[in-house]
Amino acid sequence: MSTTIRDVAAAAGVSITTVSHVLSGQGRITEKTREHVLRTADRLGYRANVHAQQLVTRRSRTLAIQIANSVDSSANCALVPNSDYFLEVLNGASEAAADRSYALILIPPDADLDGMRAFAVDGAILVDPRGDEPFFSDGWDSRPLVTTGRPINPRRAVPVVVDNDLVRAGELMVSHLLEQGYRQPALITTDTSRSYTSDIMAGYRKAAAAHGVDAIVVEVDEPPTREGTGEALGRLLDRHPAPDAIFTSAENLALSVLHEAQRRGVNVPGELGICSAVDSGSLQLTSPRITGMFVYPRDVGRAAATALVNLVEGAGSAESRIEIPIRLNVRDSTLRP
Repeated sequence: MSTTIRDVAAAAGVSITTVSHVLSGQGRITEKTREHVLRTADRLGYRANVHAQQLVTRRSRTLAIQIANSVDSSANCALVPNSDYFLEVLNGASEAAADRSYALILIPPDADLDGMRAFAVDGAILVDPRGDEPFFSDGWDSRPLVTTGRPINPRRAVPVVVDNDLVRAGELMVSHLLEQGYRQPALITTDTSRSYTSDIMAGYRKAAAAHGVDAIVVEVDEPPTREGTGEALGRLLDRHPAPDAIFTSAENLALSVLHEAQRRGVNVPGELGICSAVDSGSLQLTSPRITGMFVYPRDVGRAAATALVNLVEGAGSAESRIEIPIRLNVRDSTLRP
């Protein structure tokens, strides 16, 4: 025999109306009561009739997510960039949406607003935006928008931004390199019009200035290629004096730097330290393994989807910025004897 809404109300010690309001997202229910009812429903194995909820609330119970980082309509960009980070953000957002009985659809970076409106989505998550994407135009109307990463100069305000303190991440990485005896770390980064690369560069420059080190920044085209990154490293190694450590803004850049260093016969970490501002499993498969900054991408996705559902259901958000922690994973590529 299946569990009914009446069973949930009895077990939670609340009225049937309260349970109905919690499950439909209507009414004024405190967060504490809402969580208590949802936990009780989950414990009893209650499964709401999603179609009935759609009719009552006039919501599609569908959310959209777009990875703005792969935006380049002139190039054959993948729907999801080849990166553990984006896959984990998607996994976390999908889990959190499913927990609240919402579907999550992934839309391509060049999708227009008319196409998205056809799905009647209740709200959207934008991953690593610049601030000039269609979601920031008047055409997106008043539906909720949450971003992972701070949009730089957005054309409309964003209710909730989920982010890491990447300025601090840049400072931590430079401090680690200097502690290991490196004297001139350089930064290789992609387009700094996105907050994550802009913040990493700001942290790098701040730490360099604090330690009296020259800031050397090389920007490569986006999407980066192994060849382009190799050429950037070559230009750095041809400098006098040459950098003795390379800090990259993403894991694919770090992998390309390691490949080029090994091709040139440069010893890592003895002659050249290599590290990435974004950690991933691929950095642990190299020899030597590459130091990376873990930014908890699954938690980023979960926090973004949870905040979006709260906005859709009128619960709002107590915070306009949700900060996810960072962790420096030190590995062989920067560990000097």
